[in-house]
Amino acid sequence: VRLTVKVNTEGRFFVVEGEVKQPNRYVYSGQTTVLSAIATAGGFTDFAKKTKVQIVRVNGKIDTVNCNKAKKKPKLDLPIYPGDLILVPRRVF
Repeated sequence: VRLTVKVNTEGRFFVVEGEVKQPNRYVYSGQTTVLSAIATAGGFTDFAKKTKVQIVRVNGKIDTVNCNKAKKKPKLDLPIYPGDLILVPRRVF
């Protein structure tokens, strides 16, 4: 008896946009948080507003994360799920 298993990752991705070094769509490969998703995108640019990062969920809910505080308190580093959109805004000087 022979068994063939295919794992389809199509549709399992998240998107990071805005003030990150490599904005793009990335494959969701398991437990990911906001900070690790931003690190996957190359990290913040010099103009990023790290205190107002938005996560737009598939259901339309919007969560806001202060990444400066999330670095100090891992509980604030929210999980990312397939289909999420992470928006890093530009700060005003």
